Amino acid sequence: MRRCRFIGRTGSLGNFDGLTIHAIKANARALAQTIDAGAEPPIMIPAHIQRRVAHLDVLGGMVFPSSLSYWHFSGDTEKRWVERHSQTEPVLIGSRDALAVNADSDALISAPDGGIVHINGDLNAGLEIGGHHEVILCGDVAKEATIKASGFHHIFIGGSVYGKILVAGSSKIWIDGDFTGALITGTPSTNVHVLGNFSAAVSATDSRALLWLAVGGFASNASLVSIASVGYTQFHATVGRSDVPAGLYPTVASRRKTERGNSFSRWSVLTECEAAPSAITERAW
Repeated sequence: MRRCRFIGRTGSLGNFDGLTIHAIKANARALAQTIDAGAEPPIMIPAHIQRRVAHLDVLGGMVFPSSLSYWHFSGDTEKRWVERHSQTEPVLIGSRDALAVNADSDALISAPDGGIVHINGDLNAGLEIGGHHEVILCGDVAKEATIKASGFHHIFIGGSVYGKILVAGSSKIWIDGDFTGALITGTPSTNVHVLGNFSAAVSATDSRALLWLAVGGFASNASLVSIASVGYTQFHATVGRSDVPAGLYPTVASRRKTERGNSFSRWSVLTECEAAPSAITERAW
């Protein structure tokens, strides 16, 4: 059994699904004890990331309100914020808690009932989140790392995703780099916006529901055909550049019957070009 380091105390953590309400409440009390009532929480997320998230909050329909309130009003928020200057041991937070890591995340972070997680660095280990939550990750998702999210989740990733994202529930995800890892989707809907190139392996859990994908960079037509073959109830995508002429796809009937019911797919290509390194990943912030 893994040992999970609570803020202020130590307890045991078997797996994501086995976390108890008692453990969450105990951890929340420990979190509250670590915060000086008169202290003003520091703001660690860079200003250009704050502006980017604010822009996406409007486009997405208020998807990061708690994070923006924290930045805008200098920590005046109902959430209990805790700052960590390193994170090398597993951490568990409750639904009313907010964790800010001013470094890479090198161990599991669990938030099964919701909460807010800010990481001013890379995600090198696991992130397991449920409930209603916001995640702001300034760096990359490493190849060995997995984000496992359920409930209502809104995620911003400032770098690229080389690892795995496994989602269930209603998800809205923005990735400002490339996505070359893996995406596993669930029910009811998954919205993914990739500013760079997209070549991730896409699959679904037992429930193949709704998938919307927006790619600013390059995605091959073969990868889009592969996603359509998964059999989503609806799969819609828009791609900035691909290896086929600009237009609407597929060129054959896009509505078909599967063993699970009707499946409809459509995607648009804005520009035809050969695959190339992403301009996003070449640009230094």
